[in-house]
Amino acid sequence: MKTFEKFLAQIKMTEQRLFYTGASALDETPDAVITSENNFPARPAEGQAPFTGVVYRKYISDRRTDEADTKPVNPKQINNYLREHHVNITELINDRLLRERIISGDDTLDVSYLEKGVQAGRAVCRISIYSPNGEEGFGTGFLIAPQILITNHHVLPDVSYANASYAEFNYEKGVNDLPLSAKVFNLEPQTLFYTNEALDYTIIWVGEKSTDGFARIQDFGYLHLNPNLGKIKEGNAVSIIQHPDGKMKKVALRQNEVTNLALPKFIRYVTDTKSGSSGAPVFNDKWEVVAVHHAGVPRYNEAGQILNRSGALWDKSQGEVQVDWIENEGIRVSTIVYDLTTVAALQFPVLWHHFQPMRNVEDIRKSVGIDVDGVEGSNYYPEAADADLKQQYYSRLADPAKATFEEIHELLSDTHRTHHNYNPSKYVYPVVDIHPDGQLQGIYSGKPFSVQELILADQKVDIERQLRFIELGKGDELMAAKHFDEAVESLEAALPYNCEHVVCQSWFNKQEPMRGDLHHLFACESGCNSFRNNFPYADLPNYPLDDVEKIRSECGNAVQGRFEPERNRGIVARAVLYFLVRYPGAIKVYDAAAIQTIISWSQQEPVTLYEKHRNREICLLQGNRNPFIDFPALATTIRFDLPM
Repeated sequence: MKTFEKFLAQIKMTEQRLFYTGASALDETPDAVITSENNFPARPAEGQAPFTGVVYRKYISDRRTDEADTKPVNPKQINNYLREHHVNITELINDRLLRERIISGDDTLDVSYLEKGVQAGRAVCRISIYSPNGEEGFGTGFLIAPQILITNHHVLPDVSYANASYAEFNYEKGVNDLPLSAKVFNLEPQTLFYTNEALDYTIIWVGEKSTDGFARIQDFGYLHLNPNLGKIKEGNAVSIIQHPDGKMKKVALRQNEVTNLALPKFIRYVTDTKSGSSGAPVFNDKWEVVAVHHAGVPRYNEAGQILNRSGALWDKSQGEVQVDWIENEGIRVSTIVYDLTTVAALQFPVLWHHFQPMRNVEDIRKSVGIDVDGVEGSNYYPEAADADLKQQYYSRLADPAKATFEEIHELLSDTHRTHHNYNPSKYVYPVVDIHPDGQLQGIYSGKPFSVQELILADQKVDIERQLRFIELGKGDELMAAKHFDEAVESLEAALPYNCEHVVCQSWFNKQEPMRGDLHHLFACESGCNSFRNNFPYADLPNYPLDDVEKIRSECGNAVQGRFEPERNRGIVARAVLYFLVRYPGAIKVYDAAAIQTIISWSQQEPVTLYEKHRNREICLLQGNRNPFIDFPALATTIRFDLPM
């Protein structure tokens, strides 16, 4: 384990930031990573060609890309690996990160992983435990909502402990190895205290100001609890930010692996923890909390007796340090959120403002009264309820209709709390993209489809991809990892889902969370999807064409690498504008003139009931809204040409 801030500083010393001057430079550096820093004109150095405005980063790494790309791969062995480890072929095809790890054992991550970890670590604190009888030790806790702290039940078992104990934030070293100024906050169980002994967790209210009066609890942020399943898998790495033995904040990053997901309410993993680590957050590689650490799992003999590190029987006189700990255990976030929303919230309704229970597609459909055979009226779009949701969402802005680029970007980023993988059959077709008649429609053609029709069509695509992958896996000859990866990528390109990214995946290298962001995903028959290719939108001359020339199933027109849709230009334009503000700098295909065209489209066609429905459902699913649907005129006032 390393001191958290120091570890970040050491890694950042290897960073190089490079500006590229155009497409040719990008072509020569295919491993350049697009960042979300800046997508606007920059001032070039004297004698240098003008910048495109996109900022790239390359990072020095011990792992050489060319060596990894030429590493020999045996497709048959990979196919066997998938079967033995019960890895779904469709998941391998759709998840590039998973594929890289299986093919080449690549465990590299973007350097932003470290910066995000530092931000996550701010919400973690040391808990000094006192009972009415005096000091009893230390634990770890973290903020999960404004002024709401979570830790283990065995750390704060009742109100008497909570009244006597306190939380210390910033109890850690800075990048200069000197201690930061720790901030002590009192706990206020009289406002909120809930504990569940069976699940071993406690939540408690934290005072707004530190005891010295110089810090506010809001300064430390909080960690959102994503209630959905699928955030972690067996074999994945986890990280834990903690106060082991009550010492300064540490992070366990190395050789940490999930070992068991079979338990319904807990997960097990191998990592470094100690007694003061109880209540620490367990993170996946996206710095999402997947569990609350609560206990070590010792080695037992056949009689169920705990063994010590030498293999003999352990007893309490030896102390916990002599226990042969084999793995650790944490309480699943999904289990905690379910308990918070179904039990704790009955006593403390404020919890419903911060937590939503896990919901699958059927739960969502029932909660909003959707009948896929016909969703007319208020069941399709509850206008009054959405007005309340909209007002609450924009409450932090003085005037959302006149907000700046930076204000909107920060709001969209902060509230995008749940990141979904790209899975249209689960997240797009069943609820989000339904039209008032209960049908789906191709975004460009307007062709109607039933929900079941597109789900089955995509299942057919998955089956065909799997069959082709199995055929590829029959080969027993070695091939370069790069060529194997390209072969798998080609399966998706040749067999696309019936779903359109209005901001093409290739423009942002299929990176998450952009790829699964529901605001720019729409039902679209594969023919139109393929015809559009990865061409940017544009106003094309002499279009619409006459009926004789219009040969692409009413999709639109594509000329010289540009595409104009047949229908719904206003809808796709508002989705593109959302993307530009949510992910500034992630794409570089639209210059100022092209963005002006997109803005014009957004103003020419009014917001539809279908868009309002989508906006509400997506907000419920992933947390943020499209402001250009809520405030269409905002597109004409935001300065897309200025840096944040």
